[in-house]
Amino acid sequence: MIISPIIVELRKYFNRQISLFSGTEFNVDKSKGLTGRCDFIISYSPKQLEVTAPVMTIVEAKNDNIKSGLAQCIAEMVAAQLFNRQKKNQIYCIYGIVTTGSN
Repeated sequence: MIISPIIVELRKYFNRQISLFSGTEFNVDKSKGLTGRCDFIISYSPKQLEVTAPVMTIVEAKNDNIKSGLAQCIAEMVAAQLFNRQKKNQIYCIYGIVTTGSN
């Protein structure tokens, strides 16, 4: 996969102070439909055992069409914001990326 090596380099760049998760279940609020698997999650934590707050970036990888991933990425960003609030570790901005690997 094209995205993984870039994200691994990002972790090195930040001296392993961020954690990377791929294909992780991110079930934040079932009643709001904020459940499911995220392609990539980046959290601001050096420990890589489980997703911890604050979650700062969501990456959605789509094979063919960026537009098809926009709604899912936005929902994941809302879930990240809620997750951080629930854990009492909010941050100013959540970033979301949708990519095909070449676009």
